Amino acid sequence: MAVTKRKVSGGSRSMERFKHTANLLTVVQTCRRQGRSVIEFFEQAIKAMVHSDVQAPSLIS
Repeated sequence: MAVTKRKVSGGSRSMERFKHTANLLTVVQTCRRQGRSVIEFFEQAIKAMVHSDVQAPSLIS
């Protein structure tokens, strides 16, 4: 799935972008395997970045 998404989107033109894409796809796949909402995970992560009193979500179950 990750390879298909990368090819459809035009690939990664830099190693940094490749790493960011790989990290995001890893988070998505992990959430799906854990039966968690990907959208809710990213929502919690963004809230934790913006507000220092909000705890960041963890992928470790």
